[in-house]
Amino acid sequence: MPLNFSLIESFIADHREDMKNKAMLRHDRYRILSELGTALQTVLKDYEIFETELNSLVIDIVNNTSSYETLRECHERAVAGVENFFLEEDTIVDVHDLFRIIRDRIAIRVLELVEKEMLDEGLGKPPTDYVWAGLGSEGRDEQTMITDQDNLLVYAERDDDFASGQLRKRCAETMTESTSPAPADALGPRTLLDGYFRIFAQKASDRLHQVGFEKCKGGVMPVNDRWRGSIRDWKKRIDDRITLDKGIFEPLDVIILTDARPVNGNRAILKELLDYFFALLINNKHFMKEFIQSAVLMPSALTFFGGFKVEKEGENKDKFNIKLLGWSPLILSVRMLSLSNGIFERNTLKRIAILRQRNIIKKEMESSLVDAYFTFVRYRIINQINYRDDEGKSSNFLRPDMLGPDEQERLRRAMKAVETFQKFIQETLLFGEAV
Repeated sequence: MPLNFSLIESFIADHREDMKNKAMLRHDRYRILSELGTALQTVLKDYEIFETELNSLVIDIVNNTSSYETLRECHERAVAGVENFFLEEDTIVDVHDLFRIIRDRIAIRVLELVEKEMLDEGLGKPPTDYVWAGLGSEGRDEQTMITDQDNLLVYAERDDDFASGQLRKRCAETMTESTSPAPADALGPRTLLDGYFRIFAQKASDRLHQVGFEKCKGGVMPVNDRWRGSIRDWKKRIDDRITLDKGIFEPLDVIILTDARPVNGNRAILKELLDYFFALLINNKHFMKEFIQSAVLMPSALTFFGGFKVEKEGENKDKFNIKLLGWSPLILSVRMLSLSNGIFERNTLKRIAILRQRNIIKKEMESSLVDAYFTFVRYRIINQINYRDDEGKSSNFLRPDMLGPDEQERLRRAMKAVETFQKFIQETLLFGEAV
């Protein structure tokens, strides 16, 4: 029985006449209320058992194991448990919350074990404070059944000679593209500092993959130079892109960075970086205008006459991509309106709530956007559960003609809500030149 208010609503509906009966004796009132109490106790007990098992998994097993195989098993158990929870409860916010708790704890344990590996191999403990942050759905606290590695790494500065001989040797081997390694004694402190975290990031990425976090196809991982660096490195690459329109950072990388959330390490490092980043971003009107235009121009799957634009051929014939043509336009549009108004919250639902609190959008628009979010994410989760391939991956493609009329209408309303929101942004921020 789900942990929601449907039990009470059903009770009230079933006993409406009894509740109005002034002649009912205390014994009958007691009997009826006892039935409600018993049902509530059953629901609460089931919930307590679930939370106990979750705490046992996260605290007793994950926190204390040194086995990556055990961590993978815990991750698989957690996904199965959350899947069953969703099918019983049909609550998306709890799915997000549970995966944040579970996957953050697994990632933290992996990083702790990688730090130990570095020490055991003679490379030393982390030479400076660092922060490991989540991006994408991980950064926004919007994870679902399938996850991959969207992360960045920022570390503090250090200019003194800290490196062991073993670290110098490894850095010389890994930082040269030639067959002859660079001389180890020729490497300076900054080079060695990044060399340490390059090795660390590679180990972390491999170990995270080992425990069930797929590697990001787009390369948004600290093994990639542009997603790893010191505070000084990060500020330069951000300034190069936003102010000078050059450097290793791409415009899409700037959008991705807006969702960064600390997972492990020194949170103050990420705060310093993001404070610098957001101040630079929102004051660059040209850059913000380009981002807003990209958001409002993202298409939905609706045709002009209210049908669905589906693939005409191929393996996804008669389907459309609900991620690209529904969920993504919503996420990006909400992000852009929030940033334009100095709202730096990461989570989409919280961004929408703050937009309403500040009277930037009306109550009706808030409700329609929240409904759209839940609609898109619900179908994505259902697809992830029902259409996994042999490698455990799922499809974002949905076949609308396999849905009933009510479900199709629900999808149409969600996409119309996004299109209306995009027009609102276009009128207020682009035509109105508020940016």
